[in-house]
Amino acid sequence: MTDQTAHEKSAPLVRPTPHTVLLELEREIAAPPPEIFGHLVPRITPTDGHTRFAVYPDAFTAVMQGDWWYRGEYRVTATPKGAQVSYTVVNVAREQHETGNVISRSSVAAAPDGFARLLDAIEVSLGEE
Repeated sequence: MTDQTAHEKSAPLVRPTPHTVLLELEREIAAPPPEIFGHLVPRITPTDGHTRFAVYPDAFTAVMQGDWWYRGEYRVTATPKGAQVSYTVVNVAREQHETGNVISRSSVAAAPDGFARLLDAIEVSLGEE
């Protein structure tokens, strides 16, 4: 897993106000949540130096906030067959909120493919263990 957890300058678990959910994606993987989360976090950890990021291991949740409108939430929850991984894209722009909804269109359009590739890679890694 990871020892990176939330602190005061990281992305909060609770969504700020105002916010608009722009996209929600989900996929089930046949593996326990801790294993999936352990593979997920290193793959989504930002390296740009300005994106706020937090890992909430007890909730199998990771949150990142970057740019002026973007918030990404990843959650792993138990299911009878393994776990469901969800990714939610949220507009958290405080000012010009409606502009954030418009500007986000290309990111939202690209998200399903990126999410699928991410989970494909995790499944390959889980199969190699």
